Amino acid sequence: MHESNPHTAESVPNLETFAPEATAEGNQSAITFDAILAVLERRTEINVLSALIQAVKISPPMAILANSAIIIDANAVLRIPGHKKSSDIIDYIGAVHPKPVVLPGQVVQEFWNNQLNAVATVYKTIKQKSTDLDKEVIKALEVGVSGIESISSAVEEFKKENEHLFDADLVQKTTSFLEQLSASALVPHAPRAGLKEIAVQRKMSKTPPGFKDDGDGDFLVWVDALWGLSNAKENGKTFDSVILLSNDKKPDWCRGHTAHPVLYAEIRTLLNVHFEVWTLDYFAQAIS
Repeated sequence: MHESNPHTAESVPNLETFAPEATAEGNQSAITFDAILAVLERRTEINVLSALIQAVKISPPMAILANSAIIIDANAVLRIPGHKKSSDIIDYIGAVHPKPVVLPGQVVQEFWNNQLNAVATVYKTIKQKSTDLDKEVIKALEVGVSGIESISSAVEEFKKENEHLFDADLVQKTTSFLEQLSASALVPHAPRAGLKEIAVQRKMSKTPPGFKDDGDGDFLVWVDALWGLSNAKENGKTFDSVILLSNDKKPDWCRGHTAHPVLYAEIRTLLNVHFEVWTLDYFAQAIS
């Protein structure tokens, strides 16, 4: 369990500003899909200024892992099996974590479409080229060619970033990880009706996530995540924070561990929870 994080539950910012409406009986109202759409298209107001103030403070991570729901991003699914502490991460996510683990349905779709299908064919060719280049780099080093080290480093970085497509053992570990997720994770698929127009408007206004991308994949990942977390709440699951597990460094998701203020405000308005982003390395440290 995460003991190394020095922050206590009191460190999480005050949630009252973002609290959802209550019913006449005093309980939080049911979070319907229309309620999610209302936040996404601003029929429900979000307090983005408060979220921005929180973001610019540049405070250390505040979420308590044991009290947090986890969202797994596509790049995390790919990188976890190859991480130096992959066994610990997989065991924790699959069998130990007491709160909901959400694998958005769009992540599953993108894992196949972008990583294992179309990309694999290209990388197979590039892998062969990189092997040939390795041989040439060795020859160049032997004869004292200067500046060749940067090429060697680039080849090694390429292999590290894409080893999940090359290494048979990692393919097997990836399969095992997915099997564990199938037994323990929520895999929500939000209804797609009505989302296209919202996605277009958000991209035009540079609203995160994914406004720098050509497609709407990141936006659909976000909607699926909100839908899954909302359903978890409706089914009696409790959590006071949400952690997005991702190595994505795009600023339309986060800066470091700090989520984009708009995303922070949206999830806070819907679920009344704290939200931040953890890298795999930080996550591995937290469970050690």
